[in-house]
Amino acid sequence: MTEATAQIPPGAVKSLGKPAPRRRGIASVNYWWFLIPAMIGVFALIAVPIGFSVYFSLRNYNLQLGSDSFAGIDNYVRLLTGRNADFIAALGRTLLYVVVVIALDFVLAMSQALLLFSMRAGWAKFWRAIFILPILIIPTASAVFWRNVMYAPHNGEFLKVLGLSDVVSPPLGDPQLAFWAIIVTVVWAWSPWVFILLSAGLDQIDKSILEASMVDGATYFQRLRTIILPLMKPVIFVTLSFKALDSFLAFPFVWIMTMGGPGNSTHVLSTYIYQQAFTLLDYGNGSAMAIVMLVISGGLSIAAIFIWQRFYGKEA
Repeated sequence: MTEATAQIPPGAVKSLGKPAPRRRGIASVNYWWFLIPAMIGVFALIAVPIGFSVYFSLRNYNLQLGSDSFAGIDNYVRLLTGRNADFIAALGRTLLYVVVVIALDFVLAMSQALLLFSMRAGWAKFWRAIFILPILIIPTASAVFWRNVMYAPHNGEFLKVLGLSDVVSPPLGDPQLAFWAIIVTVVWAWSPWVFILLSAGLDQIDKSILEASMVDGATYFQRLRTIILPLMKPVIFVTLSFKALDSFLAFPFVWIMTMGGPGNSTHVLSTYIYQQAFTLLDYGNGSAMAIVMLVISGGLSIAAIFIWQRFYGKEA
């Protein structure tokens, strides 16, 4: 060791111990170059449309009437003071739609996930494939199928299955039933998405905990209440948060199946805004509605993030 060390030139060890000089600024510059394409996309597809919406929302811009003048905040005042009764009705219907869809999706999907969780692996895989079939159909095709086949004006298959074809009028033509008929279709089409996430969450639970509780004599509902649901809280919260935002922005099923009818009885915010802006060509009023909807959905997103950080952030 001594001889080998003696052969090293003087100062070589000292130079080896020095760190290589840093090239300041190079890494950060390269980092921003990679971000530029994404920033251009965000600016072109999000910032620019929002900017135009804000601009038109401050004007009385109606192509059908040929009017274009500065309105200030009059469009917003009209909406927020309840002078536009159809907008308030659409907002209330949207909130009802969100609550009902979330509740039905959760109950149906959680029931299916718990059923598969208690099955053997082979049968669980089979039924999982059956349960997720509706989500493989694109929403547009699902809406057309239910409108033209299941809810057909004459001999609709859905009413036949329920034995109500001679008793109940076609759902989509009845102002009292059309809204609920759409909800049935949406739950059928999208509850598999909720089921996939909840089922994945259940698969992460350590089954040794459940086996230990069974040895202690806990019943199934006691295990569900004290072990399964508490461990599933983060997954349930994330799933229902995403589903709430998705339901608030609902458009394709309502528009394809009823276009907001009959008699505006199924309009939600997104379809009512679309009708005002692109059917009636009232861009000023439609843009103001869109901004209000953006603020509400943004508020819901911020609330969801705050609740997650407050209650589940440390667990994650």
